[in-house]
Amino acid sequence: MEQKISSRLNFVLEQDKMFDPQRVCQILEKELKPIINNYLELDQNFCVRYKKQDFKNIFFVEFEAKRIKPIGYIPY
Repeated sequence: MEQKISSRLNFVLEQDKMFDPQRVCQILEKELKPIINNYLELDQNFCVRYKKQDFKNIFFVEFEAKRIKPIGYIPY
């Protein structure tokens, strides 16, 4: 799964001639949300934002979680 995400992002960042930061944010949001849902119970809000600062591309992932799901616990 990690390779699929990185190959998609590499395509968008390196080969997409019409670089659109909003498109990258949409892809990140689509890929990250199911992974984060494995560990947290999310509220409705989930957002990926982009900012260019000097020569850096900065991405912010914002979400609110109702709770952290237990890891290594199997309820009976």
